[in-house]
Amino acid sequence: MCFSATASFSAAGILTLAGAATLSKARDVRERPLAAVPLIFALQQGIEGLLWLTVPSGHPAGRGFATAFAVLALIVWPLFTPLAVGRAETMRNRRRLILGLTGPGLGVAGYSALDIWRHPYMAWPAAHSLVYINDSPFPWPLMLAYLAAVCAPPLLSSHPAIRWFGIVITIGLAATLGFFFVSLVSVWCFFAAIASAILVGHFWRAAPLPQTVNPG
Repeated sequence: MCFSATASFSAAGILTLAGAATLSKARDVRERPLAAVPLIFALQQGIEGLLWLTVPSGHPAGRGFATAFAVLALIVWPLFTPLAVGRAETMRNRRRLILGLTGPGLGVAGYSALDIWRHPYMAWPAAHSLVYINDSPFPWPLMLAYLAAVCAPPLLSSHPAIRWFGIVITIGLAATLGFFFVSLVSVWCFFAAIASAILVGHFWRAAPLPQTVNPG
């Protein structure tokens, strides 16, 4: 997260509790990937907390943690988000559309894996946030594919809480682009991590999970 190690570790702790709550309420194997979203964000925030403790020693000292953060942000999320949201979707047509977004996600993940292998990331503090850079600019077409894979799936969900999750991370992206562009990856992932707490409400609802996928 941006701002400080304390903020990052605090967010990681809160998200760990949120993840434990969502997993305890997941009623079907199809829901478990989505229920695990807060836990993955907790890991990501924990990595940023460690980075805040590491970067004062110099940029190379944080290379391992910075690269681990980039793997989660640029490889895991574009693949995991459409799969997790799609598996939890109960309306057949929406489910197909959401799962179809694994295509752009796979493209982003494949490019990012090769790019990270060739150009490991480094991080350092700037303007109360962490800047991640690997001297290899991310192509704009792939940025659009990333947005399609990460923002669109929850927005297409038939479940209100999941749509709200998508709305919050999309607004967070707009705010990040406007005010924290140089720290885009770090700040936007923080917005998304906090938004994942919304998923607790989705999993604590009382209605039973449908046994079949409905059309529409």
